[in-house]
Amino acid sequence: MTISFLAPKDDHITYTATGIFFLTMRRVPDADPEDASFPSAQSARPVLSLWKPSWFIPRYFKSLRWIVVALTFIVVSWATYVGVFTSPLDHALPNRQNSQILSKADLNSLAVPPRISKPSTSRRLRLFMPADSPHINLCKTIMSAVAMGYPMPILLNWKREYNRPSWHFAGSHIAKLESLLGAIEVLLEGTEGDDADEDDIAVLVDAYDMWFQLPPSVLLERYHLLNREADARLRKQWAELNIGADFPILPPRQDIIITTAKDCFPDFYSGSDPRYEHWPSSPMPEDMYGEDTDKVPWSFDPARKYRKVRPRCVNSGLVMGSMGALKQALKRSKHKIDSMAMKGRQLWSDQALIGEVIGDQEIWREWVKHLGSSWNGSLTFNDRDSLDPAVRGIADAAILGQQFEYGIGLDYNFTTAPPTCSSEEDGYFVNLSNKSNVREESEKAGVPGEVRIHGVPPELRKVNDTLLSTINWGSIPLYTDFFFGTTPVAIHHNAYVNGLKGWRLKNWWDKMWYYPQLRHLVTQRLKPSADTPALLAELDLEGTKIVYMSPKEDEEYRKAKVFSPLKPNFTPVELDAVCQKHGHGVKWYDELFGDNKGPL
Repeated sequence: MTISFLAPKDDHITYTATGIFFLTMRRVPDADPEDASFPSAQSARPVLSLWKPSWFIPRYFKSLRWIVVALTFIVVSWATYVGVFTSPLDHALPNRQNSQILSKADLNSLAVPPRISKPSTSRRLRLFMPADSPHINLCKTIMSAVAMGYPMPILLNWKREYNRPSWHFAGSHIAKLESLLGAIEVLLEGTEGDDADEDDIAVLVDAYDMWFQLPPSVLLERYHLLNREADARLRKQWAELNIGADFPILPPRQDIIITTAKDCFPDFYSGSDPRYEHWPSSPMPEDMYGEDTDKVPWSFDPARKYRKVRPRCVNSGLVMGSMGALKQALKRSKHKIDSMAMKGRQLWSDQALIGEVIGDQEIWREWVKHLGSSWNGSLTFNDRDSLDPAVRGIADAAILGQQFEYGIGLDYNFTTAPPTCSSEEDGYFVNLSNKSNVREESEKAGVPGEVRIHGVPPELRKVNDTLLSTINWGSIPLYTDFFFGTTPVAIHHNAYVNGLKGWRLKNWWDKMWYYPQLRHLVTQRLKPSADTPALLAELDLEGTKIVYMSPKEDEEYRKAKVFSPLKPNFTPVELDAVCQKHGHGVKWYDELFGDNKGPL
């Protein structure tokens, strides 16, 4: 250890202590040892004479004293940090999180979605597609929707850049959620005309690999059917736990549907943690794929090894719900995006981000059922010590007022727009009324037991669309999943095994039932109309007649629109601008229609 002192008049002394505090002194030339400012007026004495207990030891103990003070400060600071910041504000609100008893007033103060007693009976349907550049595959998605009678799509993130640091590798994916939220907020604020309501339905679909094959009335009817089935399952869970009807928190009601996946991907390494271990099991039959159902064999192929797993995780190919419910769920997603950016976490996937919101919701439901099981009519027992740490964290945040219930559920039945990944050979095009055709394709797919397709589904028989009124739905080729026994509304071409996705997007287009008459259907749909907005569906929901119409602006100009957060918020865009980049190969209309008749 070396201690240096610098004194006036360039006096300089260096003390060196080694072993048992051996000291030496070096005189600097011209130093005056008698100067009072010199470290020691007796510095000319022999070195050893400087080593006196009365001089050295007190200073030694003074140093120890400051070391003890410093260590004490560090220990106290650390204990304070642990006590204040790592426990969820138990010190600030001791009667809240740590309370073993929650009253009816406590439960009523928890944030849950409001129940609308009289929802609107006249609603709109809007279609959104995240697309940043023109492509023939985008053109096919748009034209399949147009041919089936869907509203003209609203394109999100058109010609946008995705280099925001907080998005990292998932720029376009994360942007589609933020952009959808922005579009919904603008519509509900009424800045583009008083044409939107929170009960209106918004549908977000992948823009480059989704083909519609059934009309919007079928999608809307299945949406409401899936919600009713989910609500019935939740009410049953409440009943099985003997949760009384007077329990302040009612069973959740589903309002948002997201398509499902067989593989729970991506997981926490994506920057989000869906916590799939808290998600419910699939309600589909436990022997759906035979005796190997839900078994995952060892395989190098990440897609095929999940082939016999009942889907129970999220795939964001289709997101559908009321605009009011979606706005709240997307706000929660945006909050997570901002929070992760503050922490410097990388985001890889909108799918995992949505999954994290659902995961929080499922943990919240787990906690609420825990409370309901001990409800005695006025109080409930909140046994925090018995809760899983994840549940405890959600419970503490909920008591502080944070909302976790958003009415989100999954399309377990594969009825809307299920992914074809891990289901590559599970479906094909069949005529639903042709029993031998259905049986042959079911056997080829490997369906165990009896055939699961039994003719045209009832909601398809009720289609009331002038352009589709002559269609015999049982005698045209419709893509059908033979294991689920369903003909989905749309085909999501994300089957990437052996390059299937690109190959099918190129070679399956002419298999779509409307391909021979596509030009006629599209031409008729794109004609402007002076009539009232087109009727899309008329449904009977629990004795109430609900009418779905196309947006009012659809009748003014039958063109896709580009959303921008800057005004004008919705700008029409020509088909040439979305279907093909300039100078790229075959003209889009030749590949799309295949009739050599040129542009529309």
